[in-house]
Amino acid sequence: MSGLVLYGVALFFGLSAWHFARGRRTNPRAIARYSCYATALLAAALLLLAPPTVQAADQLHRLGIAPALPVLLGDVLRIGAACAIRLLAGVLRDPELPRRAVRRQLALLAGVLGVRAVLFVAAAPGLDASDLTAAPSTDARLALAGYTAAGVLYLAHCLTALLRQLARLARAAAPGRQRSGLRLLTLSLVAGLLWNAWGVDDVVQAAATGTQAGAEDALCGVLGLLCVALLAAGLGTTVWPAAHAAVRGWLRAHRRYRALAPLWRDLHTVLPEIALAPASRLPLLPPRDPQFALYRRIIEIHDARLILRQHLDPRTPRWLAAASSRFPPSAARAGATAEAAALAAALERAAAGARPNPDAPRTAPAAEPPHALGQDLESEADQLAHLTRVYATCPAVAEVRARARAAAPSPAAPDPDPVASPVR
Repeated sequence: MSGLVLYGVALFFGLSAWHFARGRRTNPRAIARYSCYATALLAAALLLLAPPTVQAADQLHRLGIAPALPVLLGDVLRIGAACAIRLLAGVLRDPELPRRAVRRQLALLAGVLGVRAVLFVAAAPGLDASDLTAAPSTDARLALAGYTAAGVLYLAHCLTALLRQLARLARAAAPGRQRSGLRLLTLSLVAGLLWNAWGVDDVVQAAATGTQAGAEDALCGVLGLLCVALLAAGLGTTVWPAAHAAVRGWLRAHRRYRALAPLWRDLHTVLPEIALAPASRLPLLPPRDPQFALYRRIIEIHDARLILRQHLDPRTPRWLAAASSRFPPSAARAGATAEAAALAAALERAAAGARPNPDAPRTAPAAEPPHALGQDLESEADQLAHLTRVYATCPAVAEVRARARAAAPSPAAPDPDPVASPVR
């Protein structure tokens, strides 16, 4: 595969690792933990072993660093990912994997890494473009071949263990999305084993010529792409739907949270006591839990509206009637316009420090219905977002706000026949 394709595959594994890491916080299971380790290590290994990265490492000799060191680090990460795959196979077979089984696999990993490190030093490899080249002696060529063979055999051992467990789970799964996903993952491991088996060609080439090609041939590239495509399809069937739903819910909650910002900002400026807790993040950063932040913002807006009831101005309906004659609102916006005008006028009175009018809440006409709460958090947020848009953009509301600001320094007493504004 080309460098750009490998970087794309690394990004896919990185996103998968992020998803599994989030799953560990909400559902701390060994399956999510080892899946996170495997995908994260594979992502890092692919970044280091991609031909453009290896070719760029050729300049490390100017810094006194062996140019082949990134290749060694990438191979170490790949072997570590294979160990995580082997442990994943173990917890799929036994969710309560004994500690001794984990220690046994870690000991095997240490042995493989130790043997490969000795063989790597014995080969004393250099770097020619993206190819790893051993010293000219026969011993060096054989050491490079052994280094490559040890990695191929260990990866085959780990992939075979996971393949057996996935095949068992696929046979036991009921018909549906889960079985289809498990079968796709099983096929991806079959392609991965074939891809890894093609590494025998690298072993033969290293023993014969002392060179390990960094770039893959056409067949190897096809097997790699097939493995990744089947893996993506399997994860897309079993894992990513839940992740997609979570991301979509996060975006919806964040969009609603931002939609309430203009109204909340004005309310919080005049009534800072409505804030339930001080912000623990930078203002420009999105909230870590937008669903909770949206719920809190709705509560704060309702608290502010209750406080503003004592600042209702009985002249607001007359001001709104005059403004509406110049800027008639649509039928869909009529109720929200009256409510937004009442909020704007009461907010101006509160901002100017006008004396509260304790009788204002009792003067609301019976014919004027209160603000109707939504059936759930989303519908209430949508209603308040509509109110916020009217509050921020309606010219009639802006004119009422201007009149209330001009009249705020001398708060009026209740009219003989007062008409309160429709703030509940």
